Amino acid sequence: MLHALQEYEPETYIEFHKDVRFHPNLTFGERMFFAEIDSISKKNEKGVCPFSSRKLSELFGVSHQSILNWIRKLSELGLIEVGVDYNSQDCKQFLKTKKH
Repeated sequence: MLHALQEYEPETYIEFHKDVRFHPNLTFGERMFFAEIDSISKKNEKGVCPFSSRKLSELFGVSHQSILNWIRKLSELGLIEVGVDYNSQDCKQFLKTKKH
């Protein structure tokens, strides 16, 4: 079974809520990161984005630390949840956008 990020192909048009799109404390990169996480989650049968911060850094062309900073900031703002899927064989981490 392929990892969700390996089989993911970016959409040409991604919708995301105006509360995120126009959030005064988010950078453009953080907004786009949120939109991609939301898009990946919608395609996943569990409604989450299984993630590897290294793979996400490759996908976005930013440093591993930037991804970790974006995750922390979006989590602190209450826009995403970070969790661990203990039912998976290797306890994969996941991101999940919160509903607005």
